Amino acid sequence: MPPLAAQTTRASSYLPAFTGIRAVAAYMVFLHHFNPFSQEGSLPLLHNLLVEFHIGVPVFFVLSGFLITLRYIDNIRFTTTWWKQYLRNRFARIYPMFFLITCLNFAWLYQQEGTLDSTVVLTNILLLRGFFESIIYSGIPQGWTLTVEECFYLMAPVIFWLLLKRRIRLWFMPFALLAIGCGLVLLLGPLGYYGLFANFKFMLLLTFFGRCVEFFAGIQLALWYRRGQIRHYTIPGLLTGLGCLLIITVLAGLVLIRGPYAYGQEHPFGVAFNNVALPGGIIVLFAGLLTEQTWLRQLLSGALLQVLGKSSYIFYLIHFGVVQQFVHDLVPFENRWLSFISIFLLLNLLAIALHYLIEQPLNNLIRRQPVVAQQRLPSAQVS
Repeated sequence: MPPLAAQTTRASSYLPAFTGIRAVAAYMVFLHHFNPFSQEGSLPLLHNLLVEFHIGVPVFFVLSGFLITLRYIDNIRFTTTWWKQYLRNRFARIYPMFFLITCLNFAWLYQQEGTLDSTVVLTNILLLRGFFESIIYSGIPQGWTLTVEECFYLMAPVIFWLLLKRRIRLWFMPFALLAIGCGLVLLLGPLGYYGLFANFKFMLLLTFFGRCVEFFAGIQLALWYRRGQIRHYTIPGLLTGLGCLLIITVLAGLVLIRGPYAYGQEHPFGVAFNNVALPGGIIVLFAGLLTEQTWLRQLLSGALLQVLGKSSYIFYLIHFGVVQQFVHDLVPFENRWLSFISIFLLLNLLAIALHYLIEQPLNNLIRRQPVVAQQRLPSAQVS
């Protein structure tokens, strides 16, 4: 396989290692939610490390920033046609399976309780519940990250336009968004409406305004990659190894500072570790995957990881919630490890089946819908 940096960086380029890394990130979140190691057992250190495997979420955010920038920054056009096509593609990628599984979750909840809160249902369906602290884990609990993703999708064209027009520097934008987030907490928090921007901790850990650095890290990596500014080192695998080391260091730091908090990222220093330092380690790792021939890149680019990576979004949606409970009830094993492994394998098989039978056909169908053509404007270029 030739070095990826030598390949085209156009939107049509396919980076197999980055498909594989999606599966790894999804499995980290799964291990975070279903830690197979007991804190009272013989391996408490492994238990404590897996508690902090929520760091799989920043991997998704950085990856989104990187891929969306690669795909769209060269051809943004502020026309109705372009916006329709852009939003249609984002909708096709995220929404259909989210909608179906969310409806399944609420149908099960209604059967159990006989009632539903219309505000909770509506904010879930509209991908808005991520702004409300009291209902953020309703529906598909882990789906709060989709509110963060959708905020980035909506803002990305504006961010790219500002960069192309040189209206504002990249590094300044996260500070501006963080200031907006603080303003929303001060303005909306006192309303007490379902915890809408309830407090600064919520804003920093669970909204786009607090997590935007992760996306901007991905944007910066994409700009460096497009310009050929990722340096090649004579030491084999230097960037890949350094990126892994930085991520492990942040992980260890989160474990060490956790103290009375549920997770290390809730510590005041943990916010900086998780939201700022960790994205730095992730982009170093990604730079290594782009430019270095390593066993890790080869593994992530293999056929198995490609299938698992393509189905990882569905795995992420079903690994925690009603579907996971259904699968758990099917597993006959009493042994903790046998049950854990069986559930993991069954969820993967189900995710793969849903990807090829439902998700991919729906995605293709929606993307094939015609968009009324308008006069094309010349696209700006990043120098």
